[in-house]
Amino acid sequence: MDKKTAIEKIKKCLALAKSANEHEAAAALRQAQALMEKFGVEDDDILMSEVCKDHVKAGAKAKPVQWESWLAVTVAKAFGCEIVFTRSLSAGYWLFIGCGPAPEIATYAYKVLLRQLKKARAEYQKRECKRLIPASRIRRSDLFCEGWVNAVSSKIAKFAGSQRNTEALKAYMTKECADLESLATRDRQAGKSLRGGDDGAHYAGWKSGKNAQLNHGIGGAADTTLSLGHTPQLS
Repeated sequence: MDKKTAIEKIKKCLALAKSANEHEAAAALRQAQALMEKFGVEDDDILMSEVCKDHVKAGAKAKPVQWESWLAVTVAKAFGCEIVFTRSLSAGYWLFIGCGPAPEIATYAYKVLLRQLKKARAEYQKRECKRLIPASRIRRSDLFCEGWVNAVSSKIAKFAGSQRNTEALKAYMTKECADLESLATRDRQAGKSLRGGDDGAHYAGWKSGKNAQLNHGIGGAADTTLSLGHTPQLS
């Protein structure tokens, strides 16, 4: 038996220790304590066994744009996850850390929303940015994206309805992510004053984001399409 297997057995013993049968409960607790001592298992190890991870490729290797970071943080928070930006030699990744199916669902939601946002951004550029120089086109498009994320963030938490296992995540983050540094994102608006049309770009993004959609269900669950802007359940 390795440590991982021992932890699963300890968890079962601790569950039995809650039995109404005093003898059964006492025996289960003794077995759990014996296994913990034998395999060097601590209370935090048991808590951390509830934590799992899922990841999705980011749009940058080292410094993602600000609106992308906002979207990742918004989704993680809504589904009861912690979010970490990590990178390999070839790419950057958003790592969703949570309990049960939460990281998988958060990753799914992020991919769906990012795909819709990129499509909306492209349509906005084609419709509104034809005559702009490249720098202005990027600035307006980023403002559009920020407005889009703002609209989604006000609705997605109600859609998710996830419960956060605070103790398990705290134990995991303390042990595994203690040395994390603050993520420096690319804010292409930093130090720049808004110009004519910039406010309109943000508002156009906000209006577009109100029409974003997610499927309420993943895997074997029923896939019911819900609008984040016009669904009664989210009002």
